[in-house]
Amino acid sequence: MAKQTPEAGKPPGGLAALFAVLAFIACNGIILLIAVLSAIGISTSISINPHLQAFAISLFALITLLLIFRDFRRHRQHGPLILAAISAATLIGTMYIHYSKMVESVGLLLLVAAALWGWKINRNRCESKSAVHDDY
Repeated sequence: MAKQTPEAGKPPGGLAALFAVLAFIACNGIILLIAVLSAIGISTSISINPHLQAFAISLFALITLLLIFRDFRRHRQHGPLILAAISAATLIGTMYIHYSKMVESVGLLLLVAAALWGWKINRNRCESKSAVHDDY
């Protein structure tokens, strides 16, 4: 019989990736939606509040950073946390200090990469723990 670990029922860090994707959607999703609707012939007059959009991107970036920090406390791998902190700081800086679409895009890509990196570490860690516990 396999021993149960305290983390046995927890998902391996997928929430951070979800919030990173939500940050990306908050940035580019509405623009993509308008483009798709226009391409199929549906006229849209959606007005995007840039302040609300900047707040949503910043909020999702901070939530992603907090979730990656939570996962860091389990696996102690510094890489995803450092990358997430740099990308969140970059995103917030470009939202509120000096806006640049290129910097914003790079920050979002780095945030998604950090979340996926952390998810992979968690998944590998869970797999190796289950393999160790199956031996007993």
